[in-house]
Amino acid sequence: MKRFRVTSASSIVLVMLCIMYFITYLDRVNVSTAAAGFGKEFQLSHTQIGLVFSAFAYPYLVFQIIGGWVSDRFGARRTLICCGAVWAVATILTGLAGGLTSLLAARLLLGFGEGATFPAATAAMARWVAKEKRGFAQGITHAASRIGNAVAPGAIVLVMATWGWRESFYICGVFSLLWVIVWAMTFTEHPKDHRRITPEELEVLPVPKPKAAN
Repeated sequence: MKRFRVTSASSIVLVMLCIMYFITYLDRVNVSTAAAGFGKEFQLSHTQIGLVFSAFAYPYLVFQIIGGWVSDRFGARRTLICCGAVWAVATILTGLAGGLTSLLAARLLLGFGEGATFPAATAAMARWVAKEKRGFAQGITHAASRIGNAVAPGAIVLVMATWGWRESFYICGVFSLLWVIVWAMTFTEHPKDHRRITPEELEVLPVPKPKAAN
């Protein structure tokens, strides 16, 4: 069995996907902690706050279904760049909200952005992770998302106590944008095109099937 190197191109891709999973869960669950701030400021009822919480889920459901097709059609690189930009902007817009309507719009946009993210990430892993390591890759990326889920409440409370609830969304949005930039700079659709890929890595990665002639 070949030794796992954290500096290898495939390992860097996996680390980037773990960070993505972490950030997406941070972006989606921070609203429940920040509700204490915006609920009071906008004088929202419990029902209205519940609507803000659930608004994310509806477009997320739709784009989870079609996200695989989008990734197959446009590629994991472009799909995740576009999705990441959308969820980053949506997170920042949540901090800029002026009331219930703008909060709902921002959360709906977040659902659109994150919906296709995980099918696209799976498509990326199918090309960048050796078959015998795919279980590990799925496990570690999902563990990263649960860490984001666990870290969010404490981190958001700390930011809210220091600056305010709006700033918690600004900070999360900036982290998301930074991830998009690094992803665009480091990821290639096909491993063979990556400048740091080695022949040893290519040997164990899946070989893309040639397209059938029309």
